[in-house]
Amino acid sequence: KVIPFRMNADQEKFLAERHGLDIVLKARQKGFTTIIQLDMLDDCLFNDNIAAGVIAHNLKDAQSFFRDKIKFAYDRLPAAFRAKIAAEQDAADSLRFSNGSSMRVGTSLRSGTLQRLHVSEYGKLCAKFPEKAREVKSGAFNTVQAGQRITVESTAEGQAGHFFEITQAARHKQDAGSILTSLDFKFHFAPWW
Repeated sequence: KVIPFRMNADQEKFLAERHGLDIVLKARQKGFTTIIQLDMLDDCLFNDNIAAGVIAHNLKDAQSFFRDKIKFAYDRLPAAFRAKIAAEQDAADSLRFSNGSSMRVGTSLRSGTLQRLHVSEYGKLCAKFPEKAREVKSGAFNTVQAGQRITVESTAEGQAGHFFEITQAARHKQDAGSILTSLDFKFHFAPWW
């Protein structure tokens, strides 16, 4: 059933409290993938020359995110708006808009420069595909300049790997009341209860 998007309480809280580098430890089905990708789509539609990327742990999920969240939302915008900000390139894994902005999905996104990056289920990626996780850490994270946005969200997948490390570092900074710099991740927690 197609219905208008309405944010839930967790989504509203996240948008109100985000920092720019954000890590979300969450329960499943809280809507973080949706709100992060819709926010990135808004950035691309309302700002010129924004490059946004979404990483999933496998290509099937990446393409599903693109089709079911990004493309689904764009295709349902009013025709007059889509005529003004047209999709000049429309592929299974990317959109390029007439204002020079673009969105793409993949499993690493090493090449290019991004202003917005979303890494979905990074805990799973780190636990099950450590080589891919190293590629994301060394490649994709470095495509985003300080002061731009990286959002990493995942359910917990054990106590090892880069997701665990950056989550713990962000939690410790939060617990200590540290002032975050543009290079520090902010910790967000969305439990099942």
